[in-house]
Amino acid sequence: MNLIESNTDLQLINPKDVTLVVPVWSSPKGHELMFPISFVYIRTKDTDFILNFQHIDAGSVSQFPIHKLCNENTLVLGNRYIQSKGLDYEWVYFEEYGKSFIFNEFAVEVFKGHRSDYIELNDCIPLVKWYEVLKRIPDIQNRQSWYRIYSDSIRELGRLEGAGVKVEEEKFIDSFNFSQAYIKESMVYTQYNPYTTTGRPSNRHLNVNYSALNKGDGSRELFVSRFGDGTLLQFDYESYHIRLIAKMIRYEFPKGITAHQHLADLYGCDYETAKKITFTYLYGGLDDNARGIPFFREVEKYIRELYQKFVISGRLITPLYKREIHFSKIEGATEQKVFNYLLQALETEVNYMKIPKVLDYLSDKKSKMVLYTYDAFLIDTHPSERDAILNHLPTIMEDGGFPVRAYEGTNYNNLVVID
Repeated sequence: MNLIESNTDLQLINPKDVTLVVPVWSSPKGHELMFPISFVYIRTKDTDFILNFQHIDAGSVSQFPIHKLCNENTLVLGNRYIQSKGLDYEWVYFEEYGKSFIFNEFAVEVFKGHRSDYIELNDCIPLVKWYEVLKRIPDIQNRQSWYRIYSDSIRELGRLEGAGVKVEEEKFIDSFNFSQAYIKESMVYTQYNPYTTTGRPSNRHLNVNYSALNKGDGSRELFVSRFGDGTLLQFDYESYHIRLIAKMIRYEFPKGITAHQHLADLYGCDYETAKKITFTYLYGGLDDNARGIPFFREVEKYIRELYQKFVISGRLITPLYKREIHFSKIEGATEQKVFNYLLQALETEVNYMKIPKVLDYLSDKKSKMVLYTYDAFLIDTHPSERDAILNHLPTIMEDGGFPVRAYEGTNYNNLVVID
């Protein structure tokens, strides 16, 4: 083990030779954006290093941007928090091994015999003990073209997480059994998990599932604006899956009418009933009535052709990022299941292309994008920027033919549509 304890010793590391970077944050439970890096494990083609920042076992290097130690092929654990040009280690690991790399589970043996309630425990566990575990992190040599584009998208999720979400602190702690130690100035941090077969991320940290907050127990009321007289603006995609499917089959919906209303007119029923019918057809199969509607005839044809290609090739290729999902990753594959996987992957990739554009638009503003939930983007909005955001953000999100509707409220529970 080569121990780097001074900035002078950094010259021993040539970024061109670095193959793996593993930052270890001070807290094993806290969000990476709330706590400093304790030390960094660095592997090169020939050797490895421990670069220490604040672990008690060694001298400290002054904090500096870790991303400078990475080249474009470096595998970086937690790369979204480093913002390097390297590849997201967890994503590459998931693609290669078909399962998530969960650092605390991989390193579980280092925590044995230590107090689990100590907030900055990682600073205290002996570096030698850490090294024995970290040197066993597997190298991954394989590189696919989509590893890069997904790594870049996951890095954008890190930018999104960085905004934090303002909560009513005391009520939040009580409602979610959340520790005060993991809240900073009434801000909490979400954590997206994109390591799934379709790439669609869940979003949870500690005891809170931010992707599935209960709409009926009042817990959404605890999420508020960070600005004294600010509001939360939510932009929801209208009939998102229906319109994504229309793109796949090249079906044009009439302008000036929602997709669900268009189908309601064809069914001859009201809007809400039509929504239920549509989702029954799309996810439960078609009947003769559905086959009499052009949209569903094209959907059925597309599903059959897609499945035939999937069986012959043994892989599903996503429309935008051209990611390959191998046959073995879709258990119990049927025509409908393969189609649903592709649809969810397309939804994710469209969102991944929209998120950085929204973040870039807001980058010089006080307002922040704070949450992404599949078909909706939530903006914590400063009152002076409200009108500009309402005017401009739909332009970004609707690009490609995906209409949005805006909602507004003083908290995440009382959002109402803006006419």
